[in-house]
Amino acid sequence: MRAILKNLWAHRKQNGWIFAEIIIITALSWFIVDYVVVNAYGIYFCTPAGDFEKDHLCVGQFGILRGASESEGKMITQEERQGLYVVKNKLENLPEVQSACLVQDYIGEDFRTYRWSTIAPADDTLKTIGVADLNYYQNEKYFETLGLKTVEGSPSAEVLSKEIQQDGVVITRSIAQMLFGTDQAVGKRLAMLRATRDGTGVQVTGYNTVAGVVEDVKENPNERYPYVIFFPSLYSIPSYNCKLLLRLKPGVDAEEFVKKAQPTLTDEFRAGIFVLNYLDTYRHHYEQQLKRDNNTLISQMASIPLVLFCINVVLGTLGTFWLQLRKRRENIGIMRAFGASRRRIFAMLLAEGAVLTALATFVGCFIWFQFAASNDLLSDGNIYGGSGRETDWVTQFWPHFLIISFIVYMLILLVVSIAVSLPAWNVCRQKVVEALRSE
Repeated sequence: MRAILKNLWAHRKQNGWIFAEIIIITALSWFIVDYVVVNAYGIYFCTPAGDFEKDHLCVGQFGILRGASESEGKMITQEERQGLYVVKNKLENLPEVQSACLVQDYIGEDFRTYRWSTIAPADDTLKTIGVADLNYYQNEKYFETLGLKTVEGSPSAEVLSKEIQQDGVVITRSIAQMLFGTDQAVGKRLAMLRATRDGTGVQVTGYNTVAGVVEDVKENPNERYPYVIFFPSLYSIPSYNCKLLLRLKPGVDAEEFVKKAQPTLTDEFRAGIFVLNYLDTYRHHYEQQLKRDNNTLISQMASIPLVLFCINVVLGTLGTFWLQLRKRRENIGIMRAFGASRRRIFAMLLAEGAVLTALATFVGCFIWFQFAASNDLLSDGNIYGGSGRETDWVTQFWPHFLIISFIVYMLILLVVSIAVSLPAWNVCRQKVVEALRSE
């Protein structure tokens, strides 16, 4: 290590440019790397153990047959809405279909992250938690079609899909554990909260009773927390813009089913003014939404400058080291003449690059640390968390900062190692005599 530091100091003028460049790249790329890593963590690594089975689930959308001129100023009557049930029953009677239901909301629909509520135990309104809220029609096979499993001690999915008490709600296991410390939360009271007008506190807007508890599930792919609450709809008859969920029987290929049904949708599945004009597998529908999601687009856009930074570091480091090592050929030739192997010299040059990267990355991360700490960016309740929600490394300042800093360091180390390896290998391959005569 002493020899490495001595060599770095001896060539400090050439190394200074690389050092300054890596500092700037580290400070600028920290936020980009952070955004990409946090989103990837939420999408690919925060999958609840009780997540529902999606391979046999299909999603449908209705259309209205009458033209705009006929619909203008005209409300859809309850009799006309019966066509929704006729189409649903046709599908449910197919031999491949296990169950079907009309839905107002479902997990993953359009990733509507803005639909959040704040709840707390009725007897402790200071113990708050932010939850995603979904609405469902009662007396539809909602929970069993969606594939949500209930926890032990809770009414079954079939029971919860039917009409429950007027103020009843269904919550996920994590909500029950966070608020009541147990999965057995049926019958417990929840307080619905909202911020006061002056923003200094919260006020209770109503109370609900826990009718059932289901296994954890995320409302959208970017969300890290399985905190979802299901409200029975106030409307007994589905609205004209409701959707359709189909659960196929085990062993039925969802893609083949959709491919077979697509050509006959508008002919076979129509009743009154309604027609089923869209049907797709849940997985494909989900993937298409993910591609259209703004966060995904932003993540892709965030990756572009990150790649450009990496290319810039590679080219800049490559050029600087190439010129530097050309001037060190005589020294390398002397080392070779005294018995140093090519492998040892190559390893020494790589070690110099690694140490230089470590020092520069430390300074760059320290610069970002000053900015993040002064603006309280990485703690719970700010850009990555919500008040009172369970914390993970993303919403804890020090783990978050250290983990992302380590990832930034490893990324820049990889880039610098590639840039150093090319000229170092070229210098190490030269003959001793040629190296001694290079000066």
